[in-house]
Amino acid sequence: MNIANKSYPEIADRLVAIRKAFAPDANQKEWAAKHGFNATQVNNWEKGLRRIPVESAERLCETYGVTLDFIYRGRRDGLSETASKVL
Repeated sequence: MNIANKSYPEIADRLVAIRKAFAPDANQKEWAAKHGFNATQVNNWEKGLRRIPVESAERLCETYGVTLDFIYRGRRDGLSETASKVL
């Protein structure tokens, strides 16, 4: 696969799940603003067009009790009790 055409659908699905689980009434733009992200970036992450940078993913980890392993690999071990219940 050409790196320019690489997509990240699994990561995108998990990012959508995090947003909807922890901020069910927030749209992408509101959620992006809450975390200091650009709305276009979040849209690209949630569509799987771009991979969320580690620094941004770490911000979500600190805020929601998720792990980098969950975001990037889908591993559920290590999630906080709250995150484990809602995701």
